[in-house]
Formats: sequence, C-alpha cells, structure tokens
Amino acid sequence: GRMKFVSHLDMNRFMTRLVNKGKIPIWFTEGFNQHAYFNFAVPLTLGFEGEYEILDLRIIDPNYTNEQLLADLNRVSIPDIEFFKVEAPVFKMKEIAFAEFKVSFDALTEELKGKIKAFFERDSIITKKTTKKGGTKDIDIAPLVKKSDLCGDTLTLILTAGNENNLNPTLVLKTMFETEKIDPIYYTVKRTMIYNKEMQSFV
Repeated sequence: GRMKFVSHLDMNRFMTRLVNKGKIPIWFTEGFNQHAYFNFAVPLTLGFEGEYEILDLRIIDPNYTNEQLLADLNRVSIPDIEFFKVEAPVFKMKEIAFAEFKVSFDALTEELKGKIKAFFERDSIITKKTTKKGGTKDIDIAPLVKKSDLCGDTLTLILTAGNENNLNPTLVLKTMFETEKIDPIYYTVKRTMIYNKEMQSFV
C-alpha cells in the first residue's frame, strides 16, 4: 500500500518507533550512540511492495516468546505493515542468493508480449550498472536472471540478490525497454520471496 513510498532509511525509523511503542525487549547496540538492533535482510527499493520481507531482531528477554513478539508487533503496527511469522534464524544473511518479483503491466498487447519474451531469451544482455563509487560499468545481466515467466500481464522474475550480485528489476526493465525499443509503460513491482542458493525460502 502507501508504505511502498517510504524509503529504507525512514523504514528503519518507523521500526525504531514501533519496537519502542510495543515495549519490545530488544537488544540495543553498545557505545555512546546506542540504538535498537534490527536488520532488514535485503532493503526494498522505493516504490516496490513486499510480501516476504525479513527483519532480524535480537530479543534480550528469554521468557519473551515468538508468539508474544508477533502479537505485540501487529498490535502497534499500521494496516499497510503486517507481521506474519516469527522464527529463530535458520540461515545467515550472507546466504541470500535470489529474490522473486512479480511485475504487473497494464494490458500488454501480443506484440509487446513477444518483445518481452524475446528479450529474456537472449544469451547475453549487456547494460550499464552504477557502481558503489558513483561510476558505471558494463555488465551482462543475462546470467543473473534465474527465471523469467510471462503469464498474461504479469512477469515473474527470479534475480540474483545479496551484496555482490544484487540485480534490481528496475535495471532489467529499463534495459528491456531500450533493447527491444519499447516505449516505457506503467508497471508495479512486488517482491514475493527471498531464497538461498538452493532455492529454499530464506528464514
């Protein structure tokens, strides 16, 4: 919903207020500037919705149950942010390897569907990606697209995720529009799952 227009930094501030409001016994970092410890697995791009977003918390009260944490979070949250599961960590954050996205377009024509399918059938897709230092470099994103499936007006993408080879669907779609000479069309993006390298749902 509307929370997709909240940036990652503001989402961190939102979570800080949420855990304080819920009186959740969370661990605070040590040192002069102490703050509540929590960590989002893979920050969500501004404008994207998410159905499977992972938040890592450290609880200091051994008697505070997962069920109580889930209830307290939802009690003080807002309608657009829902917590649906609390579990002890199974994987380490560095094991994140893929993310699944649903890209919804407005009424694709058969011609556009053909161009989209042709784009993902290419053996090589060269595009420019911004580096952490602000420059750009040429990369081949074809090997970074694990799956592409167009069904009706919805495109399902499974892309590499994590620190080293994180591929943003915005870059994929921008490259597709340019390569296939498609006038930019309206679309929405929802991240639906995060996986490890064995394609297991990340927990």
